[in-house]
Amino acid sequence: MTTGLLIGQLASKFGVSPQAIRYYEQLGLLNQPERNRSGYRLYTLAAQDRLQIIRSAQNFGLSLHEIKELLEIGEHSKAAQSRMQQMVQNHLADLDQQLEELNHTRQQLGRRFEQLQQLGAIGPQSQSLLKLLQAIEDHSHAGDEGDEDLSRSMLAKYAAGERHFTSIKLIGAKLSGTLLSHANFNRAELMLASLNETTLEQCTFREAYLSGADMIGAYLKEADLSHAVLIGTDLSEATLTNANLIGSNLGGACLCEADLRGANLSEAILMGANLQGADLRGVNLFGSNLIDTNLEDVIVDEPIVVNNVTVSYPQPVPNPI
Repeated sequence: MTTGLLIGQLASKFGVSPQAIRYYEQLGLLNQPERNRSGYRLYTLAAQDRLQIIRSAQNFGLSLHEIKELLEIGEHSKAAQSRMQQMVQNHLADLDQQLEELNHTRQQLGRRFEQLQQLGAIGPQSQSLLKLLQAIEDHSHAGDEGDEDLSRSMLAKYAAGERHFTSIKLIGAKLSGTLLSHANFNRAELMLASLNETTLEQCTFREAYLSGADMIGAYLKEADLSHAVLIGTDLSEATLTNANLIGSNLGGACLCEADLRGANLSEAILMGANLQGADLRGVNLFGSNLIDTNLEDVIVDEPIVVNNVTVSYPQPVPNPI
């Protein structure tokens, strides 16, 4: 007779949810288990070893699809070990690139802070906050004319029918309220950009850099932001229905009251993100990092579990008046 652990026992042993185990089975990471006479799943020692590999490989930053590739090569194969080293090396290179971009963003913000201190110290005592901020903007624009020209050039090309803007540099660009649907911004650099209420439906931002960008109320329905860097990005009240955010980095981002229905956030980093009041019905959160994430008042259709602790229960959705 087959012996093994029930799904609840296996989930408790490895610190995952039963839903995650079923998801691993759907992806082919775990084989379909045998069942006991009562019809319950039984996970053998081989299945437990597989799950240990999955959990350990995730600690190296590998995605579930990468882990599946390793398992298909063969968990006892030397080739799998070599391939894993290559994968981790690629992830380290990506992190180095992200650090470089974040350092650039940090330098820009640091310059603005210095201007804030200098102009605040020499300005009149009664100077309004609006005038102070306008003086900083005017001072900043003097050094950003190249970026502004590039923004205008990009908008002109879009109006003429161009849709491919791969790897374009639009750091600090002012693009709020514009229409940019169906455009390709893969690997673009849009740190600190203003994209408030911008229409970006079905745009692709794969591996793009959007750290510190303002995207309040942006319309990103069915957009592809897989593996994009959105650290500290403000996506409050943004529409992200059915968006692809697989593997994206949303650490410290603000998604208050954002509409994320049907979005795919599997393996996304959401550490310290603020999702208060966000609509998460139908969202895929398998493998995502939700440590210190604010999930207060979120709208969900099933409980959200973080480290075996249920942190959010389904809430009734108010009927429109």
